[in-house]
Amino acid sequence: MSDDFLNKDEGAERLEGESGLSIEGTSSSDVYPNAEVRIIPAQYSVTHINRLCEIRKELILDPDFQRNDVWKGTQREELVESILMGIPIPVIYLFESKDGRKQVIDGRQRISTIIDFLNNRFRLKNLRILKGLNGKCFEDLEPKLQGVFEDFQLSFYIIQPPTPERVKYDIFDRVNRGGTKLNSQEMRNALYQGISTRLIKKIADSDEFKTATAKGVSPKRMRDRYVVLRGISFYLYYTEELKDPYNMSRLEYKSDIDDFLAKAMIYMNENLDEEKANKLYRKFTSAYRRIYMELGEDAFRFTSNILYGKRRPINMPLMEVVTLVFILLEDKNTGIRVVLDLNDLKNRLDISGICNSNVDSSKNWEVRINMIKDFIDQL
Repeated sequence: MSDDFLNKDEGAERLEGESGLSIEGTSSSDVYPNAEVRIIPAQYSVTHINRLCEIRKELILDPDFQRNDVWKGTQREELVESILMGIPIPVIYLFESKDGRKQVIDGRQRISTIIDFLNNRFRLKNLRILKGLNGKCFEDLEPKLQGVFEDFQLSFYIIQPPTPERVKYDIFDRVNRGGTKLNSQEMRNALYQGISTRLIKKIADSDEFKTATAKGVSPKRMRDRYVVLRGISFYLYYTEELKDPYNMSRLEYKSDIDDFLAKAMIYMNENLDEEKANKLYRKFTSAYRRIYMELGEDAFRFTSNILYGKRRPINMPLMEVVTLVFILLEDKNTGIRVVLDLNDLKNRLDISGICNSNVDSSKNWEVRINMIKDFIDQL
């Protein structure tokens, strides 16, 4: 997905130093040259799928990334009619997590329709071939047809661990090309549902975030959630709290922002409870509140110059730096000295170029982190 596509679609101001929303630009061979990709075929009956969803809760159907995901018109009825006639339906894609839970990535409408009909949640209408079934729900069907429906076999491809996160992105992209193409944050929001997605949304929706950014970070296409996720991940990385969810060693940053943010979300989902999530929420909203009070609505913008000729957009890496500084100083009075020193830090960051070019290289990440450490140590 090109950045031009994102800008045209949103009609929103692009952030300065923005990187990582596009899913293109990184070579798969560079990211996972020797990766183990595990994709297995499977077949499940309608009855078994219903058990996985309704009873065992092992199949997740409700990722909130879905847009316009409710079938309208005759689509539901035509699917049920096809199954009753024994017509195969397209393969469904699932992602399986370490704990065995599965998430529907492509085919959610089909599974939702099948389960809803099996549980008598709608009646058939406007059938063109099996017209005698119009007006009936599942329990009204004769036993033979009920058996045909219950025993119908659905075909799946299941993407299993240890398939790398970047491979999942590529697969997700390929099977979701029929409609509006998703950007990397929308994919993450679909793939890693849990306490992380709820926390990110809560912070992005907060008055403190909107005020501190002067509403300069668009919520369209989840750009605001992307910025928040980066901020949380940057903080957890700086404090060395962030662990690789697959071996629980300290998560290293290796210039692959997609892999890093994916693992950060997995880590949060597996290690944060509501108390810890609320603590993070308070840290960030408190920081945003104090940032606005001390630095105003241009806290996350570099000073305009003759090259721009107008107010510069919010700079994404600068926002991460300033937010982290205020979180680290949450128990201290900032005062005029800190404000002056921060403005000096902003100038040095701007002159260095590390917040505008190759912002997600591991080298520039470490430079920004070291500048923050030096700043805190000198106070």
